[in-house]
Amino acid sequence: MIINKIDAPIYQILIVFSLLIGILFIVLSLKNEKLLNKKIVLFFILLLVCPIICGKLFTFTLSGFKTNFFKSPLASYGGLIGVIMAAYIYEKIFPTNGKVIKYSIISLPLIYSFSKIACLVTGCCHGNPYNGLFNIKYPHVSNEPLFPIQLLEVIIFFILFLYSNTNKNRKDITYITILFVSILKYIIEFFRYDYYPMNANQIFSIFLFTITIILYLKKYIIHHNRHHHF
Repeated sequence: MIINKIDAPIYQILIVFSLLIGILFIVLSLKNEKLLNKKIVLFFILLLVCPIICGKLFTFTLSGFKTNFFKSPLASYGGLIGVIMAAYIYEKIFPTNGKVIKYSIISLPLIYSFSKIACLVTGCCHGNPYNGLFNIKYPHVSNEPLFPIQLLEVIIFFILFLYSNTNKNRKDITYITILFVSILKYIIEFFRYDYYPMNANQIFSIFLFTITIILYLKKYIIHHNRHHHF
């Protein structure tokens, strides 16, 4: 498959579209539980602004502050931090018993899945040289066929979203979702173009995995101690 350069701002359009899809999922989930606050417009703003700012800031920081902040591409982990930040801020202002945070975290694989369509059509974040099935060529990037890593991410993370949403009533689903995200992101980086051992995404994947395990164990120990006390 050959994908030529597109002059229209398709990347930015698809990124915003992926965030809107995430917002729609969260809003419908809250509405289904009759927790939809009239101030939900604030959440729209937060979920559009925070991931974009954090995504660019993540890339800007990794470049050693050498790139143009406004022209910096969006880093996936920066976007993840932004989504969680938006949910946390909204939860503090309009409490929903943690439901906004839960559905925001469940929406992460959905948002990421749709955002990778932007990478797929523009050629960024592409895979290794690869001559097998479904290889992709980006004439404006490289003449060699490449592994369709973006397409694989679209499929894998959408499946993860379906799993998380199907199991949304599990008390530990937020932890499970983040753990899967960190594991999948770590593995996928091996198929990225010009991969080198332990890149920034993999380091952050390990950090995210470790922090999630610690928070889960802390919650489990506190719950166990309260139960044992009573």
